[in-house]
Amino acid sequence: MSEMLVTSVPDLIMRGRGQLLIVDDEAEILKSLRRQFRHEYDVYTARDADEAFQIIQERPIQVIISDQRMPGTTGTQFLARLNQIAPDIVRLLMTGYADIQSVVEAINQGNIFRYVLKPWNPTELATIVREAFSRHALVIQNQLLLEELQTANALLEARIADRTHLLEEANARLRQLVEQRDIFIGMAAHDLRTPIQVVQGFTDLLLHERTQPEESREFVLVIQETLRDMLALLNNLLDITAIESGKVVLNLVEVDIYPFMERIVRVNRMLGEKKEIGLRLEIEPGLPRFCFDKQRIEQVLTNLISNAFKFSYGGTQVTISVHRHGKCIQFSVQDQGIGIPENELSRVFNAFERTSAMPTGTESSTGLGLSICKRLVELHYGSIHVESTAGEGSHFYFRLPIQSQDS
Repeated sequence: MSEMLVTSVPDLIMRGRGQLLIVDDEAEILKSLRRQFRHEYDVYTARDADEAFQIIQERPIQVIISDQRMPGTTGTQFLARLNQIAPDIVRLLMTGYADIQSVVEAINQGNIFRYVLKPWNPTELATIVREAFSRHALVIQNQLLLEELQTANALLEARIADRTHLLEEANARLRQLVEQRDIFIGMAAHDLRTPIQVVQGFTDLLLHERTQPEESREFVLVIQETLRDMLALLNNLLDITAIESGKVVLNLVEVDIYPFMERIVRVNRMLGEKKEIGLRLEIEPGLPRFCFDKQRIEQVLTNLISNAFKFSYGGTQVTISVHRHGKCIQFSVQDQGIGIPENELSRVFNAFERTSAMPTGTESSTGLGLSICKRLVELHYGSIHVESTAGEGSHFYFRLPIQSQDS
């Protein structure tokens, strides 16, 4: 924390009301914003940057709303300087559409959390300010967690070095630190979503700009595709963290397998058609209704189908089959793609593992999808397997025990 902020980190968290500073050289705007937020936050106002910095020295400001145009400087410059002096303050930039390029520069420099276009929508602005205070609380909590982890690690190393007979206690502490690490990873992944979504919003604006050169549009489309891959990675990280920390609770309901599978095929068929790959469904007649988490098993099947498309060429076919296998129901996804080398089959369900097989198109992989599938199937007390021959295709299948709601 900066020396300018006289209130300690714990004190900031314990405060009942947020501290909001509004910087604008127009008295009517200051009056309007103060009137909107005074009942929910402690609101301070400043006409220029110098006055704003004076208030920051005296008050534990958590969120700032700054106008882009102000006397002697710009909002972008003011927030950039503030980022060096008091980096924990969450910064919002209010601007007209004519200043949109300045907003892009500010985001690229990491100086602002969100921007607000004039004239603003009060309800939308209230939501943004509320999210800004939540962001500030998350930053402070992350700092406390990081300090605790650093302290705990130092103590753990000293105790292992000096008192080896306390190894059992040290192992228990280590398991606790792993849990804290999972919490930290989950919080960090959530925090990364916001800047990615902001950039996505600007790419949408650029694509709707009629004067955009064709070459620039291609670059923007590449950016959008990269952002989608980043969001997919974040979502997979959140899934794997939640599963490993035991926070995933299955919503078991009795399912009619026939409409369930028909919906999955209907949703995924269009993805295959983009690569001219057929998708066929085969279901054994007379299968019983049984219990599983529809959302999670759909996630498993969609991942396996997506993988089959990813490693298949056009003109081939992916077959999904469902049939009884003893006291289980077996779901299978078989493709006619490039296959997996035999010596790599044992590693396909490991987290962050990639085989030497390369996608047949422009698809990318996080190395987490199959690992998530394995964990979700095992949460259902099932098992997942793979059979494959290089150059001839792959067969992924998993088995779920037939359970009723009374089981």
